[in-house]
Amino acid sequence: MHFHLPKPLHGWRQFAGEVGIIVLGVLIALGFEQFVEQWQWRTDTRAARGALLEDVDDNLAEASGRREQQQCIDSRLKELASVFRQHAAGQPIAIQGIIGRPLFYTASRATWQIAVSSQALAHMPLSEKLRFSRAFSAYENMDQVLNREQEAWLRLGMLNEPDELQPGDWSVLHQAYAEAVSLNGRLQTITDDVLTQYTMGRKPAASEAAPPEGVLVQQKQLCTPILRGPAMHRQR
Repeated sequence: MHFHLPKPLHGWRQFAGEVGIIVLGVLIALGFEQFVEQWQWRTDTRAARGALLEDVDDNLAEASGRREQQQCIDSRLKELASVFRQHAAGQPIAIQGIIGRPLFYTASRATWQIAVSSQALAHMPLSEKLRFSRAFSAYENMDQVLNREQEAWLRLGMLNEPDELQPGDWSVLHQAYAEAVSLNGRLQTITDDVLTQYTMGRKPAASEAAPPEGVLVQQKQLCTPILRGPAMHRQR
């Protein structure tokens, strides 16, 4: 029994040419699809990088804002140390004004969380991914310590009404003060690290807009001395 292959209508050479054209068309289509996909990922990665750098700017502004308050914070903590000495010596508490607390706002890190859950980071160079990861880890640490500092200062706000304090309140105040001092030291180190090591090549942008009235009031409260006279001179 003999089997005969069907012959193409126009010969094998022309048939091979037609198949080659088809294969070439498929390869071109696949190559174009890959090009479009790579172009899309480059576009998405560039957009993610830009959004991340905007968040970097916000976090650098947060660290810079905390550093700018350092002198007022240190002065207030020294005054509070004098208050505790007055109380321990059985002297009247001569507080004039509001204790206040450091200004604080939470910078955004939502873009980093989105970038981690997407595949945009996968298309960044490894060195860049590591730099972003370390930077946002430092920002997260700074934010956690800033939140704890706010809690300590809110408890210290009990001193705004010294005449209403009960004996049991002073143990709470001592603990809050110790936490405020400890966290203040930690934040000096953290903000210095953020502003020197985790900038992603950026610099804190100077705000051209005037601060809101509420911010100015809080700044004035923290920077205005609450002790005057002999008590103020003893702390120097």
